[in-house]
Amino acid sequence: MVEIRHLPDSICMLKHLKSLEISNCLLIEQLPEEICRLECLEELYLWSCTSLRDIPNSICKMKWLKYLRVVGCDKVEKLPEKLGCLKYLEKLELGRCKSLQGIPNSICKMKCLKRLDLSSCDQVENLPEEIGCLECLKELDIFSEGISRLRLPQSIFQLKGLRITGSRDQLQSYGFTSFTESYPGSLNLYAVEL
Repeated sequence: MVEIRHLPDSICMLKHLKSLEISNCLLIEQLPEEICRLECLEELYLWSCTSLRDIPNSICKMKWLKYLRVVGCDKVEKLPEKLGCLKYLEKLELGRCKSLQGIPNSICKMKCLKRLDLSSCDQVENLPEEIGCLECLKELDIFSEGISRLRLPQSIFQLKGLRITGSRDQLQSYGFTSFTESYPGSLNLYAVEL
């Protein structure tokens, strides 16, 4: 089995590519800086790329991107500051990014964002103060198996119909007293709807 260490720069010439999934590429440390040349890309999935260190800033130029999933990428510490330029992004899934330090404030410009997954992102302590501006946001997953340090800003309570998923202890720590099992039979996964 050949381990892929980097994507060829020529991948950026696939101008009509709509979906790109990079899974279990344990040695990839970075994506090509010119990835923004994938002008038609709507879905980018980075799954268990455990050596990936960062997401290039140029990704913010991918104007048609709807789904960005960076899951199980343990070494990713930060996201591009201008991520909010992805104005058509509907799903931002960052589950199990154990080193992720925070979420850029610019995501509050994402008027189409419906789902934000921060499950097991235990280093993230704050959500942007203006997250209440995300009128389309319907799902927020903050489940943590360990001790969660995440603070919910007050503006989040403006998002009527938002479903927040987390552990029973997490939801109680935010003052929620009424919640339901998110998936019956699941281990300690509960949800509350604002």
